[in-house]
Amino acid sequence: MMTNTHSLPSDMAPVEELVRHRGQMLLIDRLIEASASHAVGEVTITPGSSFFRAGRGVPAYAGLEYMAQTVAAFDGAQRLESGEPPAIGFLLGTRRYASKVKYFLADTRLSVHVTMVFSEGGMASFECVISSFGEELVTASLNVYRPENGEFALPENDA
Repeated sequence: MMTNTHSLPSDMAPVEELVRHRGQMLLIDRLIEASASHAVGEVTITPGSSFFRAGRGVPAYAGLEYMAQTVAAFDGAQRLESGEPPAIGFLLGTRRYASKVKYFLADTRLSVHVTMVFSEGGMASFECVISSFGEELVTASLNVYRPENGEFALPENDA
C-alpha cells in the first residue's frame, strides 16, 4: 500500500489535497506529520464540528472516523509525493476501540496518531491513538483497504 521509506516534508499539503472527503464530512483539520509508517493528524473540537452536541461535545465514537481520515491523509501524502491524487479507500473494521471519555469537549485539540503495522496488496492495519495534551483518550486498531487497480475510482466531485 505505502512504499516510501523517508519522511515527508514538514510543510504538509492541506488536508483537502490528501483525502477525498469534503465539506462537513472532512473531519480532520490537518496532517502535521507523516513518514513511511506513521502519521499524525490534528482535530480541534468546536461548536461547529460535525456531530457536536451542545453542552457535551463530539461523541467519542467519532474518533473512529478521525483515525480513518488520518489513515486516508497518510495514504494521500504518500500518493501526493508520488504524483498521484488521493484514492478512495475503505475502512474494513476496527478492533479494541477503547475510550476513556464519552465526549471530546469543545476547545480541545486532539492529536490522532496512526502507525502502520501491516501492509500488503492494498490491505493495511494501523494501531491508532487519539490524545490531547499528552493524555491518551482513545485507542484502536483499524483495518483498511485501498484497491490498487482503481476498480472503485470515483469522479472527483462524487467523494
